[in-house]
This record gives sequence, C-alpha cells and structure tokens, in this order.
Amino acid sequence: MRKRLWVLILLAILAGPVSAGDDMVELTLDQALKMALENNSAYEIQRQQVRMAKFRLRQSMGFLPSVSLSGAKNLDEKLMVLEMPAMIPGGDPTEVTLDFTMDYEFTFQIVQPVFTGGKIWNAFRNARLDVELSKEKAAAGKDELVLNVTKTFHNLLVLSELEKAHREARELAERNLKNVAVRNELGMVPRYDLLRAQLNLRSTEPDLLNVRKLIRITRENLRHAVGLPPGTEVRASGELDYRKLNLDMTELVREALENRTEIRQLELERRKAANMLKMAYAAFLPDMSIVAQYNYRSNAFRFTEGNWNDYYTINLSVSLPIFTGLKRSGQVGELRVLNKSLRLQAEQLDEATRIQIQNLCLTMEQEYQNILSAEKNVETATEGVRIAELNYEEGMITILELNASYNSLTQAKVARLQAIYNYTVAATELEKLTGTRLNGGEQ
Repeated sequence: MRKRLWVLILLAILAGPVSAGDDMVELTLDQALKMALENNSAYEIQRQQVRMAKFRLRQSMGFLPSVSLSGAKNLDEKLMVLEMPAMIPGGDPTEVTLDFTMDYEFTFQIVQPVFTGGKIWNAFRNARLDVELSKEKAAAGKDELVLNVTKTFHNLLVLSELEKAHREARELAERNLKNVAVRNELGMVPRYDLLRAQLNLRSTEPDLLNVRKLIRITRENLRHAVGLPPGTEVRASGELDYRKLNLDMTELVREALENRTEIRQLELERRKAANMLKMAYAAFLPDMSIVAQYNYRSNAFRFTEGNWNDYYTINLSVSLPIFTGLKRSGQVGELRVLNKSLRLQAEQLDEATRIQIQNLCLTMEQEYQNILSAEKNVETATEGVRIAELNYEEGMITILELNASYNSLTQAKVARLQAIYNYTVAATELEKLTGTRLNGGEQ
C-alpha cells in the first residue's frame, strides 16, 4: 500500500508541469472574439431571453379556441320539496321531493373568441415585437461584447509595447549608469553625475512595475471576457498596427440610423406602445365569444346503455364593462403620453447618433495625424539620444540634458502607442454604431 502511494505521488509530481503548461493560452483577436461569443455568460443570458420571448409568444395566441374537459360528482344536495293538495276533500296534503340534479356530470367545452375589439390581436403583435426586441437586445449585447473584447485586447497589446518601451528605457539608463560610473572612477565626471544616473535608473522602475501590474489586470479581464477558467493566463498574439480608413461621414450617419440597435429597439418600443393604445381603446368595446358545451349526466357511475343522459348548448357570450372607475380613460391618457415620450426619445437618439458619428470621425482623423507625428517624434528622439550620448561623452552637455533625452524618447513611444490605441478604439466604436465594417486604405 505504501509503495502504491509513493507511485501515485510521483505521478502527480510528474504531471504537474504538464497541467501548468496547459494554463497558458495565447489568443489572436479573432480567436478571442469567437471564444467570447461562445462562452461569455452575460451574452448567453441575453440569448436565453430570446428563447423566453418565443415561449411567451405561444402564450399570447388568445385568438385560438380553448378546449376543456371537466367532471363533477355531487357529494351532497338539498332537494326541492313540493306540497301537493289532497285528492279527496278534507284529506292531508302530500309532500313530493324533486331531484333535478345528477350525481355525476362530465362537460366538454369549447370557447372561441369572435370579437374583442383588437385586444387579443394587438397583444399577439406585441408578443411578436417582444421577440424582435429581445433579438435586438442580444445583438446589442453582442456588439458591446465585441467592443469590450477588442478594447481589452488592444489595450493588452499597447501595454505589452509599453512594457517594452520602459524596458528599453531602463536598459538605456543601466548602460548610461555603467558609462558614468567608469568615467567617475577615472575622474572625468563629478559624483553628481553618478548620482543623477543612479536616480534616473531608479525612476524607471515604478513605471515598469505599474505597467506590469496593468498587464496582469488586463489579462485577467480578457480571460473573464472570453470565458476561460480562473487561473488561466491569457496572452495576446498579434502586432499593434493601424490602417488608414476611408470615411464618408454622410454615408456613416445613414448606416448608423438604419443599423444601430438602440434605434431599432426604440422603434420597436414605439410600435408596442401604439398597439397598447389600441388595446386601451378596445376596452370600451364589447367582447363576444361562442361557447359550446356537450354534457353527460347520470346518477350512477356505470357505463351501460341508457345510464347516461347527454345534451349540448351553443351560446353567444357578450360582455361589455359599463363603468370601471375611470380606469380605462386613465390608461388611454397614460399611453398617449408614453407614445409622445418615445417619439421625443427617438428624435434625441437620432441627433445623438449624428453627433457621435461626427465626433468619432474627427477623432480618427486627429489620432491618425497624431500617429504620424508620434512616429516622427520617435525617430527624432532616437536620434536625439544618440547625439546626446556623444555630446555627453565629449563634455558638451550635462547629465540632466542626457537624462532628458532618454525621457523624451520614452514619452514619444508612449504617445505613439496611445494614439494608435485611440485610433483603433474609435474605429471599433464606429463599426459598432454603423453595424458595418469600415473600408481600409493604405497602411
């Protein structure tokens, strides 16, 4: 037994590194989006709402006939007693008991609505609109999920590049410290330069640690979004790039007004409110139904010939509420206000959509110019570091000016990464609003 236990422990130790290796997943953007749409619990809840709406649609088919079968057994009854006068003058009257009920009765009933003023039909139309509304909400959830995963993915790429930039800044500071330390030992630079070089190296550590912390947090957010189990390390595979997009603001506004899910949801809500107003008006009209019943009755529960009596009735049922305490007029007034409110909300949303499209287009144009400027700044700052190092070795500049050139290079790289991220996110938000893929030009 002990030998078997040690074998199991050894196998578990050997299997440990294999399972640990399986906890690291490297994803491209397309893979991350596919996994998020398949595994994200919030999006799955919205898809289940669509199924619930379809089942509620079945419940609203009130225009179909309802069929029921019922049975009853008479447990106790009080019979009618009649007093019959005597047939002989002066004689005593006779009491006669009449039994008009049967102990057993079975009823088969069909109720078919004939006229309800549109209440049943408009309720069914609203149920169908609820199905479409739930689909639109699921589509909006999908677009929001795609946007969040895309932003998180590109944020992770930016942070990875940012970490690389800060590592390069630390390497520059380490190389500079070594050179200054050698020159200080030779008496070529004062101790102040050595202290400034040490301080410059030390100042790179907090930024690097902060970026690494943000990378861990962003990886965890991406893991949760794509539905991977806790403890799984997610890495973003890809390069942070951009492409010049051809934007036609007029066409983008038209597509957004047609395809934006929020606008379609509000239009469906307006159609539902209009149907509800028709239902409120229909409450002033009578309801008419045909009720057909077929009955079997007997005093003994025996299936023998002649034991059961049968009869049927076909009735036209009419119901008209006369007074409901101002309830119906209050409903009509409320629904009129609701229709007006939804119309105003639709106008506001259309105007807000136009403004958002305009802002995103201007943002993308600005960020594209920022990218071009930042790339030139990186090239200039890189050359500036090279010149500053040569000038410092010749004693033409101070250590402060050399450190400033290092900081300028790091800031230029950060500005380039931020501009690319802003440009990519703005493009993704524009695609979300318009519901279409943007056409790309030269990269």
